[in-house]
Amino acid sequence: MRFIGIMLLSLGLAGCATAPVYNPMQVANQQELLLNESGLKAVANGMTLDQVHQIMGQKLIIGYQYQAPDYKPLTIPNPYKSETIKGTGYFIEYYIQSIVQPDGTVSDDELMPLVFKDGRLIGRGWPLANSLRP
Repeated sequence: MRFIGIMLLSLGLAGCATAPVYNPMQVANQQELLLNESGLKAVANGMTLDQVHQIMGQKLIIGYQYQAPDYKPLTIPNPYKSETIKGTGYFIEYYIQSIVQPDGTVSDDELMPLVFKDGRLIGRGWPLANSLRP
């Protein structure tokens, strides 16, 4: 009898455990989405601007929106933005490399600068891009 009581108590306590509710938005907000990853791995110093553009493409698909009768891609320009450092021969293109916070804006920590000098890729990253600014 004592054994049956212990078993019933154990089963009753085990039934009290609950699994957390799955929240897809919370999970999505905790993940970093990588974009342009394969293209950024493929570009190399010495490439021309045209060669980089062939690899990276002109548009980046960031999602899909339903427009009857099917889904249409949501795109943004690739590169996301660019700038010329006047009088130096330097040109910087900024490509989205990840979405850290899906908040509808693109911040600097989500961009990868590619730095060109006289039309050829010489390097990448914020330290190099920031060193060129007056």
